[in-house]
Amino acid sequence: MGDIISESLYKKQNIRFEHMNELSKAFAVNYCGNTIIRDSIFGIVPNYARKRELPLEVLRYPFKDEELWAFTFIKKGTIFLCVNTELPICKQIFAMAHELYHIHCYAEDINTNTITGGSLLDARTFNEEAATQEDLEANAFAGLLLMPDASVVEQFKIFGLSKEELNVDGVLVLMDIFALPYKAVILRLIENGMIKETKARELLKINSSYVSDRIQLTGKAQRWQKNSNDLIHYGSLLEKFSFNLEHELLVDTREASDKAYLEKIEKEFQKER
Repeated sequence: MGDIISESLYKKQNIRFEHMNELSKAFAVNYCGNTIIRDSIFGIVPNYARKRELPLEVLRYPFKDEELWAFTFIKKGTIFLCVNTELPICKQIFAMAHELYHIHCYAEDINTNTITGGSLLDARTFNEEAATQEDLEANAFAGLLLMPDASVVEQFKIFGLSKEELNVDGVLVLMDIFALPYKAVILRLIENGMIKETKARELLKINSSYVSDRIQLTGKAQRWQKNSNDLIHYGSLLEKFSFNLEHELLVDTREASDKAYLEKIEKEFQKER
């Protein structure tokens, strides 16, 4: 069984990691701007697809499986990106950025096989060991995009955080700023040289229940630990249906059948919940 440090692209393939670093910076310039991304990633991914003229549907739904974070596949020429809203929002954010890299590889014709065959991000891929080289790169890309080096240095200065004496509460400050999971923040701090590996492993040994208790007590990063399982987003299905109704583009029989189909989907979703 691996761990998040030993199995990272940074430790395994440092030259490739530096390539991901440059890619994330270029991507941010073109699609994200200079602000810290956080939950803006839910708009950035569709905007990237729009600019690249890629048909994309983002579906968000509680899968009732905490091990499953997100998956992407192509059907009839459309890319479907599905995110598990049962997860804490910080994990959903990371999952979107991870899957964005797979979409990028497809868009740039670097590798079209991954999402053509179906990519899947689960807890093991994040916490322990990536299943493929592209997953390994996607993990690194997501962290670099969501928590860029320059922003980390800036926030350390603003909040007076100590590299040598960084503790759980200091990590929580960064989790709150960047909306990332505990382990992802610590890995990024190693990658950009803010803390040494010994300090990182010390922080990673801390019991997760203690981290959760500190979140509850201090309120830091609490907003990103909540799930959004009351959120069900069908992509553009409802939008297109409403457009067709408004412009009277559907015959009566088609309107009735489409409405019945959408109601059936909603009932099935409610039944599963």
